[in-house]
Amino acid sequence: MAMLLLVAFVVFAGIGVPIGISLIMTAFTYFAAMDEMFYVQIIAPRLFGGISSFELLAIPMFILSGDLLFEGKVSKSLVDLANALVGHIRGSMAIVTTVACMFFGAVSGSGPATAAAVGSVVAPEMEKSGYDKAFTAAVITASGPLGILIPPSILMVVYGVVTNTSIGALLISGIGPGLVYAAFLVAYEWWVCKKRGYGMVNATFSFANVVTAARNAIWALLIPVIILGGIYSGIFTPTEAAGVSVVYALFVGLFILRTLNHKNLFTILLNSSMTTATVMLVVGGVACLSWVLTREQIPEMLTEMALHTVSSPMAFLLICNVILLFAGMIENGSACILLLTPLMFPISQEYGINPVYFGAITVANLAIGMMTPPVATTLYVAAKVTNISFSRLIPQVIPFCFVLLAALAVLMIFPAITMTLPNLLFAGKF
Repeated sequence: MAMLLLVAFVVFAGIGVPIGISLIMTAFTYFAAMDEMFYVQIIAPRLFGGISSFELLAIPMFILSGDLLFEGKVSKSLVDLANALVGHIRGSMAIVTTVACMFFGAVSGSGPATAAAVGSVVAPEMEKSGYDKAFTAAVITASGPLGILIPPSILMVVYGVVTNTSIGALLISGIGPGLVYAAFLVAYEWWVCKKRGYGMVNATFSFANVVTAARNAIWALLIPVIILGGIYSGIFTPTEAAGVSVVYALFVGLFILRTLNHKNLFTILLNSSMTTATVMLVVGGVACLSWVLTREQIPEMLTEMALHTVSSPMAFLLICNVILLFAGMIENGSACILLLTPLMFPISQEYGINPVYFGAITVANLAIGMMTPPVATTLYVAAKVTNISFSRLIPQVIPFCFVLLAALAVLMIFPAITMTLPNLLFAGKF
């Protein structure tokens, strides 16, 4: 029966049926094969029950706040701040892109949105400075996924809801991996820029310029302070923090920066609604299929099989890495978490792997998948922003993939990089 479910899902997804619908149709196929069509009546309750979670409200809120900030043009001030900080380093425009993506990731939570917001600002400047267009696009492609590691992260929220893990701890666990990924990217960019003779934006470092740039970017920089500060001080929950971020983004866009109006607000709400609907349909579809999987005891079968064939937690994590990297190449991050986590998470707990650490490693893997063809969302964004063909871009992206795989290996070898902050803020609970 497990093979029937797998084949049905692959067929539906392979012919282009949206993932959420594919999941529901797979459940229908199971009922038809078992001659138990009367069970179809559970589809609607499971579908709506799967999305009727208070914690899941954080997803549309973070999506909306990210879209509001993108339209509010805060990315320019964040790029200017990154310029003031690292503009004196050789190859600084590439490094500025990575640092700016970290900053925007702290207000967005989305990889593609981060790549689009920062890329649209830095791409013209890098071209003027003589950077190869393909390398520029590759830098944007590789830096965009930092948006799903640096909190707030939409994927961390999805994982937390699916596994019933502390969302606050998950969000803060992304800081260590995000910094490691950024450090590896910066080191590689510096080496390439030195080799190719790319210069720097600023001749010298100026603390006064940093202060000025930080003052101009203060409205954007306050968002992670409000969100994370509010969560970890106990003022509000992660879901409430997402709501606060929407109100704040509206206030800044309407009254401070005055970049929002009734025309673009409608477009923003429409785009956010479409993105949210796509994610929620997958959530509901997973809830339907999960009932079938539980009825057939497939998670238990997989757990028993893994415990008998995989010798250690590290070996299990390596297998998970391969699965997640491959899945991230062919599907978006939210769908990967919703599809794979219910199967892999119970096994990870049998091996005694920390649920927060497993979540951070899961998202770190999907960050690499996000930039790897064929379904590389940040690659498509970077290609569009820089107006370059995939045939020119992909060879430049491949070295960045290996750089981030090396960074992932560091996170595997040194779990403390991920877990130190959650343990400090949550009194060693993790």
